[in-house]
This record gives sequence, C-alpha cells and structure tokens, in this order.
Amino acid sequence: MVKPRKSLAPWIKDEVEYYDHQIKGVRYLAKRKSFLLGDDMGLGKCLQSLTVFAIDVFRGWAETCIIVCPILLKDNWADEIEKFTSFPCVVLEGPPMRRVKQIMEFDAIQGPKILITNYEQIQAHLNILNAMNFNVSIFDESHYMKNPKAERTKAGLALKTHRSFMLSGTPMLNSVDELWATLHRIDPKGYPDYYRFVNRYCVFGGHNGRQVIAVKNEIELIERLQRVMLRRMKEDVLDLPQVQIIERRVQIHPEQQDLYDKVDEDMVLTTLDGDEDIEYAITKFLRLKQICGTTFTFTGEDVSAKLDLGVQDDMEVIAAGKKVVMFTQFRDTLECYVNRMEAKGVTVYQLHGDVPQKNRMPTVRAWSSVKGPAAIACMLQVAREGVNLVAAGDINFQDELFVPGLNQQAIDRAHRIGADTTRPVRVRKYIAKGTIENRIQQILRDKKKLSARIVDSDVNWKRALVKAALEEDEDD
Repeated sequence: MVKPRKSLAPWIKDEVEYYDHQIKGVRYLAKRKSFLLGDDMGLGKCLQSLTVFAIDVFRGWAETCIIVCPILLKDNWADEIEKFTSFPCVVLEGPPMRRVKQIMEFDAIQGPKILITNYEQIQAHLNILNAMNFNVSIFDESHYMKNPKAERTKAGLALKTHRSFMLSGTPMLNSVDELWATLHRIDPKGYPDYYRFVNRYCVFGGHNGRQVIAVKNEIELIERLQRVMLRRMKEDVLDLPQVQIIERRVQIHPEQQDLYDKVDEDMVLTTLDGDEDIEYAITKFLRLKQICGTTFTFTGEDVSAKLDLGVQDDMEVIAAGKKVVMFTQFRDTLECYVNRMEAKGVTVYQLHGDVPQKNRMPTVRAWSSVKGPAAIACMLQVAREGVNLVAAGDINFQDELFVPGLNQQAIDRAHRIGADTTRPVRVRKYIAKGTIENRIQQILRDKKKLSARIVDSDVNWKRALVKAALEEDEDD
C-alpha cells in the first residue's frame, strides 16, 4: 500500500493509505466527467469515488455530493466518510417530514458536504433535491436501476447533478438491457432511449418473444462500454488466493423425494394442513427449491440431506479452529441449520430480516471478534451487501439466488481487501442430484458467461485499452 500525497488535505485524512490500483483508478477517473467504476467487489470503490469528489473540491469545482445507495448501505457510507474524509455528512432517515428537516439542515451547512439517501427516498424529495443543484452524485450498486419502468429508476435518472459516479461490481446481473439506465445516467445524449438501446443490442425470444435472450452487435457494445467504464478484477490487482469452488452433490432423502415428485409430476404440495394444488410455474419452481433444502416448511419435520452434509462439513471447519459462513435464501433452512449446529454445542450468530439494521454490523463484529472458531448463518437477501465477513475462510451455500452476480456479492463479503492472504476462501455449494438445482446451475453458468463476455471480456485489446489509459495517466 502507498500513502497518498497530502495535497488533498484537509478533505482526505493524512493517515489514509491507498492500494496501487486505487491510486491509478483515481487518476483515471478524475479526468472523466461521469463514469462507471465497475471494479470487482471488495476493491475499495467507496474510497476511490470519495477521493475523486475531494479532488473536485480541492480544485474548487464542487462543494456538494449526494450518495444514493441501497438502504442497508447508508450507515456503511457514513462510516466510510468519517473514516477516510473530513466532509460533514447527513443521512436521510425517518418519515418524510423528518427527512425534509434533515435536508434543510444539510443545506445550511457551509462548505463542502455530503448527503446520503437511498433509492426509494429520491422520488419523495426529487423537487427539493434538484433545487439544491448537487455537483456530484454517487450511485452505489447502480444496478439497482436496471428496470427502466421502476419508480426508483425513473427518480434516479431524474435527479440533476453535474457529474455522476456509478459504482457496481455487477453492472449486468441478468441481461444486456440492464446496462441502459447506468449508461443513460453517464451519457444521456449517447444513450437517449431505452427502446433504441435494446433494438440495437438485444435479441428477444422466450414467452411471446418479449424476453431478452441474447446480445447482438456485441463488439460495438463492449467498445462503447469501455469508453465510460473502469473495471479491475481482484486477481489482477490484489495478492489474494483465488476462491476455491467445491460442488457437493447429494442425493435427497426419500421423504424429500416423495414431496418433490408429487410437486414435480402432479403439481400438488403435501403440507400439515393437507394437499394444496399448485397453479403457477413460478410457485412450482420455488417449492421444489425449498423441498431440496428441507422438508420442515411443509411437514414440520427437518429432513434434509444437504443440511446433513453441510453441518458435517462445517463441524470439521469448527474443529480445525476456523470460522464459517452459511448462506441461504430460505428462513426455514437457516433455522434448521442453527438448530443442528447448536445441538452440537456450536453457538451460531444470525443475520436475517428480523435482525434490526442497527444490530447487523454489531452482530458481524461480535462473530468476527470471537477468538477461534465461530459460525454465522446469513440470509442471502440480507448479508450479500454491506457486511464484512473476511474473518471466514469457509462458506457454505445451502442454496443460491437465481442471479449469479448476487451470489458472487455474497462470496465477496469474505474475498476482498482485508482478507487473509495466506489461505484461499473455500466455497462449498450443496446441490441436490437429479433435481431442479442441476438446471439452476446450468442457467447460472450461462448468465455468468454472458456477463463475462460483455463486462469482463478477456478480449486482449480490451484489457490493453485500460492498461494503456492508466499508464498514460501516470505519465501526465
């Protein structure tokens, strides 16, 4: 790590240290009006974007910045601002009238300052925020604006600022049309219309021919994306061992198989209250995934081959004196895992929707600070963003979300700056043989390949373009 020059004092604290890729990133981005910082997750996008804002302040080009992020990340941003900078900041929270008062208090602050809000709050205060004429906007997890019809996307695109810094380690979660809102925010004239964009770059098919199933004019899109995006991968800039992915395939228990077959073949779900007809394909899909996890949701008895093997593996990690993280998208699976581990004498910390936001970081810190082995069970919907799980070297995925980028975000909670460089992060994925989970894995692989072609393309000229631009900045 390299200490920065003190020319940005007092806005960037003297004790802040930068990685080499962060210094190069700041130099590259400071010269661009608006941009997509698409660095791999865990490479310090917050510090880079705050430093670019500090450069604008130092030059006398800016005084105000608004940070728009998911609600769970607002406190994280406040912590990062306090840790790295001397900028006063205000976090919008509470009911609408209280937020209006907070905006007025923010407006009264003299000198450079930062306002933190979440995507859902912009619409309610759009007029007053636009009247404040912010110099810089930072959109964290900018892929939250992937749907142009969503109100939060419309409000985010309507927010007026001079510069826009779009931050996302997963700019494209599912399909290429999701890039439009981010690109429009960066360059409204270059990407003026969503339908013009999808007609140029999207292939439609699927149900009624309305689903985006592939990309066309691919090289052109990659070239245009490279003009506004800076993206580095962890393996290129950090001395971290690569993640080890281990697929643990198991045959589901006969009781699970009976439930599964009845849903799969007869569209009937057997529960404690009797048989229920399943009418929709999406409901069938969800129930089959749940059954692969545990029968508890439907029968009241926890029967699960995946949990049997996952707990057995995790107990070996605990016995070796190490920490482990378990991820699932289903609350019953989490509770059954906790019950099994506690029956073996292991205390399990938990992160799920019923844990208040203010208690989530303290929960993670308590787990991290345990001397020796410890387990934490996390809902993917809660813990894939905004928490630091670098204390763990082992991750247990009992199931995965249907979007590969979101699953990767969860992995990157442990594989990031600050992780132990002496050992790799091991990710164990538990997959039920002969079930819908095999098809899910194939779909996830296909989606990941599409994203890699557009966003993480290994085309030599693409990597050379970024490298040359960074080297050019160093020579200036």
